[in-house]
Amino acid sequence: MKLFRLLKNCRKGVAAIEMAFVAPVLIMMILASADIVSYLIANQKISRAAYTISNLITQMDEGLTESQLSDMMLSLGEVSKPLNLSTSGKATVTAIIGVGTDGSPPDSYRVAWQRCFGAIDSINDFGGEGAVVAASEIPDNMIVLTSQILVVTEVVYNFTPLVGFIAINNQIEYLSYFRPRRGSIETIVNDGQTTSTC
Repeated sequence: MKLFRLLKNCRKGVAAIEMAFVAPVLIMMILASADIVSYLIANQKISRAAYTISNLITQMDEGLTESQLSDMMLSLGEVSKPLNLSTSGKATVTAIIGVGTDGSPPDSYRVAWQRCFGAIDSINDFGGEGAVVAASEIPDNMIVLTSQILVVTEVVYNFTPLVGFIAINNQIEYLSYFRPRRGSIETIVNDGQTTSTC
């Protein structure tokens, strides 16, 4: 009886037992947090890449050359670091033009030109050069009149979780819409640079 009372009042090892119960939960939370944080950082990087390239292109004057555009596309690799957009992603820059009679709303929209950066296979939302673009694809707050350009950058990235502990959508995609501010950039001037076609 005395031994039973001694065992009953003994508190040695309680912390170790509690830790044994709590440790797996803590470890799972830490692993899940690592994946979530890396996913959020990747989303931020990809959205910044889409915004940056559209912003750069639409600041150019009329007479945008293939060399200038190629340099801007290469900057995507720098903006998206430490992600490797050139091997695990694809950026598609599409210039959409309003087609119709000048001075009136466009009858339709089409792809004026398109350039790509990155290695993965990805189907963009607008088709290739010369493709007709549905009016529903143009955001309501982006008024594109006849002969006006809308530059759309679509960046797709194949995300690999840091730990792989929780299921996360493996593909991140962002679209950025900008209107040219200084010139029409309806065409790209061929200056001998290899065209980064899609």
